[in-house]
Amino acid sequence: MQNYVIKKEDLNKLVERALDDYDVYAPVQKKSIHVYDQISDPASMDLNYGQTMTSAKKLFNPPVENMMTFDFDKKEIKDRLEDTIPENPSLIVGLHACDINGLLFLDRVYGGEYDDLYYQKRREKTTIIGLNCLESCESGFCRSVNTHIVFEGYDLFLTPIEDERYYVNVGSPKGDRLITLAPDLFEEATEDDVDAFRKSLQKKHESLPVEFHLDNLMETLDMAWDDPIWEEIGEDCMNCGSCALVCPTCYCFDVVDEVGLDLKESTRKRKWDTCLYYDFALVAGNHNFREEPEARLKYRFYHKMRGAVHDQGIIACTGCGRCIDACPAGISFLDVLAQLQKNWASAPTIEGGN
Repeated sequence: MQNYVIKKEDLNKLVERALDDYDVYAPVQKKSIHVYDQISDPASMDLNYGQTMTSAKKLFNPPVENMMTFDFDKKEIKDRLEDTIPENPSLIVGLHACDINGLLFLDRVYGGEYDDLYYQKRREKTTIIGLNCLESCESGFCRSVNTHIVFEGYDLFLTPIEDERYYVNVGSPKGDRLITLAPDLFEEATEDDVDAFRKSLQKKHESLPVEFHLDNLMETLDMAWDDPIWEEIGEDCMNCGSCALVCPTCYCFDVVDEVGLDLKESTRKRKWDTCLYYDFALVAGNHNFREEPEARLKYRFYHKMRGAVHDQGIIACTGCGRCIDACPAGISFLDVLAQLQKNWASAPTIEGGN
């Protein structure tokens, strides 16, 4: 596909024109944090952000949504699928590579053995403008898990280059359509632009650290099942679920029926759930096969870094670091994995030991 360049100041003009056709979402600063929020003015978006507090997952899989309603008097059941899907197509601006990789993981989960129509409908109606990070954010470790790069899952992908411009990779026909909204803002990339793009990528690879080896993580976890670290961090973990709620790849949910006080109607709702909650593993007979906090926390690590590979072919961690920022007990997903690798890995560690 043809690649382009666009001035940074002209991106706002593109978004301005897109507002006529799309519901537009972008990173917006609220007090000391950034969040993905719907915007009506391009000036309100802030692309100079490190990381948003929550991921873009909520735009495709809301924390709570109504799936169907029941009218007991009329004996009617109504599927609310169409009610939950926005009328207009959506445009997300400024999604980092780690979050695009998070969506690619969710695509496997919600489009694999069982199609999730709620997720699929929103995904189909969304256009994504990705944004390349040339520097590491405060808690991120994306390069350690190879999510600092992305080759699909976006429609346009912007890389900052010299002279306050973006190099634009077109990833899909939806990206081409977006360019047709404002063809006067884009110029075809020249050889000099390609060279500037190459220099930006070089800067990125020099600035993003590798903090643990992904290639021997499986064998590390195989050997570390009884490592004392699980008991140590299990004593600190509050099982509050904050890490799962901000995670771009956590996908577990619960389905509940909420009956009206008049007992004449009911609504079936889907709500986010997490393996860190006590009742997640509660089964018939009041038996809980992960009763202790330590067991639930260890399960989370093993499911994301090992079970997901078995189920989906890739790990369920994008290295965005949100779980580290959100944990009230100060538990670092990165530090735990790095420590386990130092204790157990058979291959050389980052420090060069065994």
